[in-house]
Amino acid sequence: MILESLLELVETLKARIDQHGDQLRQSEWLTRYALVDPLLRELGWDTEDPSFVIPEYQSGHRRADYALLGDGKPVMMIEAKKLGTQLRDSVLSQGIQYCLEEGTKHFAVTDGQRWEVYETHKPVPIEQKRVAEFDLKDSSPATVCLKALALWRQTVQSGNVDVGHQPVIESNEDIDKPVTQETPAPAPSPIAVDEYDWQSLIQLEGTSKGVKPVALRFPDGSKISIENWTPVPVETVRWLMANGMLNASHCPILTNHSSNSRYCVHTQNVHKDGKPFGNPIEVNGLYVDRIPNGPAAFGRTKTIIKHTGLDPAQFSVRFS
Repeated sequence: MILESLLELVETLKARIDQHGDQLRQSEWLTRYALVDPLLRELGWDTEDPSFVIPEYQSGHRRADYALLGDGKPVMMIEAKKLGTQLRDSVLSQGIQYCLEEGTKHFAVTDGQRWEVYETHKPVPIEQKRVAEFDLKDSSPATVCLKALALWRQTVQSGNVDVGHQPVIESNEDIDKPVTQETPAPAPSPIAVDEYDWQSLIQLEGTSKGVKPVALRFPDGSKISIENWTPVPVETVRWLMANGMLNASHCPILTNHSSNSRYCVHTQNVHKDGKPFGNPIEVNGLYVDRIPNGPAAFGRTKTIIKHTGLDPAQFSVRFS
């Protein structure tokens, strides 16, 4: 697999979603044909060779959408749905059931745009079984490529599913260059990590204009790398939903705009005044209106957090 060609494919799939999204949301078969199969092939899985991939794999009384094989046995099951399908509840139940019946270590669920990979037998709640996830449209192509390595054939067949090592800061230059996989550097010591200058969202009052964060930290201590303010409200919503603190019953969430006619999170991508979201991203069935403006994204993130009853001071960002 050439990572440069994977980068090009990610760009192609993103454009395909934009161009044919309406059709893909109506058909699981078309989603698999247009989005899932090309990515699997690029990651080393020849979808036409039964030595590597068996579609509609018979598992008990059910059929898994894909079984990825190693030494003739399933090493990962994939449950694929049409574009826009929520990857929760029944979808996860299907995926894990196939693996339990077959004794398969990993399973993945996808709607063609968003992918989640799970370790079947890890003795923890389902959310903690997730070992990798990526969204073709919610990150830079370079970041998607690194995370998609969790599906690389050599990785899956080895049984050591993991994402590629991504840099904390990713500039536009990095995105344009071919992505190469290097031997990861030793993990920094706790002392080195503590030296990073984290600032809570409350501390940032009035200082978000003109600066771009490179990392976001949640109340449980988990962190993600970001490139600017745009992903902050989106990833905050994702974390809140994953931890059971935000769902459809909380919607709609109004912005703090004086007109009070616009939503920042809703179950559909339309504002109170009937106008569509300007740049929506779907997060597990909820729509978040993304905006590149730092102060606005910062303000909306605080509004979303407060709506759930949490303190924005528990969320923090780092700028270098």
